[in-house]
Amino acid sequence: MDYSYNFEYDYPVNHGNGGNAAVTLILTIYLIALALIIAVALASYIFHSIGLYTIGKRMGREHAWLAFVPFARDYFHGELAGEIHLKNKSIRNPGIWKLVLPIIYGAVAGVLMVFLFVAALGAGAVSTLNGSQMGGVMAFSTTLIVLYILILVLVVAYSAVYSVLRILIDIQIYEKFTTRNMAVVHSVLSGLIPLYEAICFFVMRNKPFNPGMEPRITPPPVPPVYPGGPAAGGPLPGGPAQENPGANAPLPGGPVHENPAPDNAPEHPENKTE
Repeated sequence: MDYSYNFEYDYPVNHGNGGNAAVTLILTIYLIALALIIAVALASYIFHSIGLYTIGKRMGREHAWLAFVPFARDYFHGELAGEIHLKNKSIRNPGIWKLVLPIIYGAVAGVLMVFLFVAALGAGAVSTLNGSQMGGVMAFSTTLIVLYILILVLVVAYSAVYSVLRILIDIQIYEKFTTRNMAVVHSVLSGLIPLYEAICFFVMRNKPFNPGMEPRITPPPVPPVYPGGPAAGGPLPGGPAQENPGANAPLPGGPVHENPAPDNAPEHPENKTE
C-alpha cells in the first residue's frame, strides 16, 4: 500500500518590500530631525542677533551690526556685559575670551590627537619589530585608550570653563533688565535649553533698564563758541579782522579832544601874550 502524501502550500512572500519600507522610514525620520535642527538653529540665530543688536544700539555701541556676523557676534556678546568682577579678580574684555577660547581648544585638541595617534603607531611598530605582534597590538590599543582619556578630560574642562564664562556674561546682561536672582536663573537655563538665550534677548531688548543700570552714553560733542565769533557777529579765531563800525564814531556833543582843560582853569604865564 502506498501511504505517501503530497502537501503543497502557496503563500505569497515578498522579500524586498519590508527592507525598503524600513529604509524609507529611517530616512524620513532623519530628514525630519535634520529639518527641525536647522529650523531651531536658524530661529536661534535670528532672535539672538536681533536681541543683541537692539540692546547694543540702546547702550550706545557703535558697531552693533556685529551681532549679525558669525564669530564676531560672540565677541560682541561678551563686550555687552562689560568687565566681570569676581571676588578677588576681574575678567577684562570677556568678548575676547569668548571668541578666543574655542580657537585655543580646537588647536590644542588637534595637536594632541595627532601627537598621540603618531605615538600609538610608533609604540605598535616598535613592539612588532621586536618580534611581538601581540605586544604591538596591545601597545597601540593602550596608547589609543590614553588618547581618548586625555581628549575626554580636555573636552570636559573646556566645556566647564566656557559654560561658566557664558553664564557670567549673561548674568551681567540680564541684570540690566531684571533682578539678580532671575538673571542667574535665566543664565543657567540659557546654557541648558536650546533657543532659551535667544528668546530672552529678543524679549528683553526693548525693556526699560533697571535704575542705576542705564548706559552711560557720551553726548555728541558741542562745537565751541568763541567770544566775538559768528554767533556774536564777530570773526573766528585766525580769520580776517572785521572793522567795527562804531569804533571811530564821534560821541554825542561834538569832537572829542584829548585832556580838555576845564573852563575855570588858570592861564599859564608862558601862554599869556603881551
